[in-house]
Amino acid sequence: MIEPQEALRIVLEKSPRLEAVEVPLPEADGAVLDESVASDSDLPPFDKSAMDGYAVRSADLARLPADLAVVESLPAGTAPTRPIQGGTCAKIMTGAPVPAGADRVVKAEDTEALPDGRVRILRTDPGRNICLRGEDVRKGETVLEVGRVLRPPEIGLLASVGRERVRIVRRPTVAVLATGDELVSVSTVPGPGQIRDANSWSLLACCRRAGVGAESLGVARDTEADLGDRIARGLKRDVLLVSGGVSVGEWDLVPKVLRDLGVTIHFATVRMKPGKPTLFATLGRGLVFGLPGNPVSTIVGFHLFVLPALRRMMGWVDPAPPTVTATLAAPVKVRGGRTSFVPAVLRREGETWVAKAVETRGSADLVGFSRADALVVLEPGTHPAGTRVEAYPL
Repeated sequence: MIEPQEALRIVLEKSPRLEAVEVPLPEADGAVLDESVASDSDLPPFDKSAMDGYAVRSADLARLPADLAVVESLPAGTAPTRPIQGGTCAKIMTGAPVPAGADRVVKAEDTEALPDGRVRILRTDPGRNICLRGEDVRKGETVLEVGRVLRPPEIGLLASVGRERVRIVRRPTVAVLATGDELVSVSTVPGPGQIRDANSWSLLACCRRAGVGAESLGVARDTEADLGDRIARGLKRDVLLVSGGVSVGEWDLVPKVLRDLGVTIHFATVRMKPGKPTLFATLGRGLVFGLPGNPVSTIVGFHLFVLPALRRMMGWVDPAPPTVTATLAAPVKVRGGRTSFVPAVLRREGETWVAKAVETRGSADLVGFSRADALVVLEPGTHPAGTRVEAYPL
């Protein structure tokens, strides 16, 4: 049995960074950039108005109120046709080019339209309300570096610099397999001794949240033949996630089947609760995770080990899930000799995170676990209220 930190170290050491692929921009969200991207133009590409109002010369506003003749109206997407000269201005909308001669935009709320086609400037604010050409970035400057995780802002930036396609680190392919004679499909009413398969659905959802597509291999019966057939299919993917059948019971056949298929097992138990019977193995560059059958243990194991592996494969520089330091809201007692990952609710109180443990009935209690939004890391013993702890937001 190894410590959780050592287990994660092994997982990350064995997780290969995948090759680069070029994809259309809409498919890049959540992926990691595998090239540096430079702007193909100045951003903004011209001096543009930051608000609706009037483009004016500051020299005409020495004394307020000031009445100015409106020489043209400039909606966004149109080009000015006349320069702004003394005593004149242009009505302008947000995003429209600022005409020559103007050095300020007065917001519409600070003006009054006059019946003769003029406008009265009542007051001004300290800002010029103009976004200057190239103030965000100049043509040829790098806007995104290799290794950047592409979120919606980065996707928008790539569109702004004309990138219809982009090179990213390939996302891993993932197969999900549940095991157990007791499992039935979600549409089946369980009979005596049966339960619905929850693990396949939670793991598929975990993969989607990680930005990775996954396929279900269904439910394997507790026989070497059925397990061998389905696991062999899963080994054709970059990552195989197996839930159940990984402990030391008579019907826990997954480790034997994996060995028979040539898979190398690196660890099979971790000093953690829940999730002691967590297995990690490799076949070539492919990864196999054997997660416990209890559904809470399955999700905890995914968050602590599978998610970092997927991120490392996708090129994340820091693939480990982020943690926050929190203060316990109430005492928590941890029994046994294993590091516990306690379901909790995080809330912000001023500058401090506060964690309150959620009452659950163990690693099969999805109802209780669904009330949590974090895992608090606690060693065995009694931890009084106010204790500072490490917490993983979920």
